[in-house]
Amino acid sequence: MSRGGAITLSDLSREQVSEWLQSFDTVLCDGDGTIWQDDTAIEGAVEVVNALQQRLGKRVYLITNNGLKTRQELFERSRRLGFQLPSEQHIISPTTAIVDYLGQRTEFDKARHQVYVVGNAAIARELKAHGIDSYGAGEPDELAPGEKWQDFAAREFGNPEAVKDVAAVVVGWDEYFSYCKMARACNILCSNPSSAFLVTNRDAVHKYPAFCIPGTAAFVSGIEACSEREALEMGKPNPLVLEPLIKSGALRPERTLMIGDCLKIDVGFASNCGMLSLLVGTGRYSNLSAVLQEKEKLPQPDVYLPRLGDLLTHL
Repeated sequence: MSRGGAITLSDLSREQVSEWLQSFDTVLCDGDGTIWQDDTAIEGAVEVVNALQQRLGKRVYLITNNGLKTRQELFERSRRLGFQLPSEQHIISPTTAIVDYLGQRTEFDKARHQVYVVGNAAIARELKAHGIDSYGAGEPDELAPGEKWQDFAAREFGNPEAVKDVAAVVVGWDEYFSYCKMARACNILCSNPSSAFLVTNRDAVHKYPAFCIPGTAAFVSGIEACSEREALEMGKPNPLVLEPLIKSGALRPERTLMIGDCLKIDVGFASNCGMLSLLVGTGRYSNLSAVLQEKEKLPQPDVYLPRLGDLLTHL
């Protein structure tokens, strides 16, 4: 089977499917649009994920760009929906990738350093669970009525010592995003050139059946522009998020299958890491024709299935 061949699994013979199943030991499975939608499991996904572990002995990890929940919260959701992952260590999320990254930085000392968060409260909860102090997450921050930006800047940025111990700026999806938050982040990043600048993901837009809303990329791009710095992505498709598993020997990319619903993020991640890929049609790409139309612009999967549940008959 050729890499990027975008073959429908049902077009393969029983022997070819068996050979494909034997080509990987580890499975990375996306969450939203692949195994669940919001708080509801997609039909057949629970049975497939559990069968991959219990029948075939595959190691399965849930990998998500969802920075709105902690690792523990994502694990609790997976168990509640029926996915039998062994432990929360089988959840790979931006919030834990941020903790891992900061823990490896020699410039970061959690005993004295703080993190400024432009994002939701889950980021702060994850940091706190690992002994890292932060501020700003999940809170409104706007100019007071009648206040001008000059007043805000003089009050907040008049003392350079105030930000010397802020060693990281983390950006996530933030319903309270504002000029004040952008200004704070800009001031920290420009005042502390050695501070880390991290973003949970670069999803530009979140599309719903009736509307679209800005994603995290829309927020971080403004901060990047004014600080003249580029944020390091803590989610797919950045291979960095797999480094802890690869270094520990728990995962070999060439023997790993990535399952997801997005060409750019999930299949792109597989391509960046040298992994096999399976695209399911329960997200944006509801049929193979839609996938092939993107052939000149986006990476193509090795295998395509209309939904993950269709794999069950082959297990």
